Amino acid sequence: MESVGQTTRAGTLRGVGVLLVGVVLALWIVFGRFLFGVGGELVVPYLLIGVLVVALHIPLGRAVTRMTNRGFTLRPSTRGSLIAAWGCGILLGLTIPDITPDGLQTIISGTQQPTLDVAIGVANPAGIIMIAFTCIALVLASQDAHGPRPTEDDDY
Repeated sequence: MESVGQTTRAGTLRGVGVLLVGVVLALWIVFGRFLFGVGGELVVPYLLIGVLVVALHIPLGRAVTRMTNRGFTLRPSTRGSLIAAWGCGILLGLTIPDITPDGLQTIISGTQQPTLDVAIGVANPAGIIMIAFTCIALVLASQDAHGPRPTEDDDY
């Protein structure tokens, strides 16, 4: 059986891991285009998206830490919501446009039409779905931290 110290350490590591993924995802969304030479003028407005991603991952990491420290586990729906949010965030980083000296471009399309229009069309829904799934994961992780709901059989 695990000691309280090991459980606390494992919970803290999981919570910090979720927070670090959120920070890396935010950095990818805001600055990822510079890795491919298509960074431009829209970094400052995209910083708001990055701050929002980190702001949502802070309580999410705390909920995961609290849940693990209490001896509970993430439900599959919570884990799936997190994975979907992170996947949409990666897609957003690939398709979010930026203004460069060559014109508007994304990582996956460059300046070529019609690929540019398709990439821009994918970026907005990917960002919205990412935020929605992150909020869903936050709510589910908060519920997971309280443990399973008692059933009718537990009342007797």
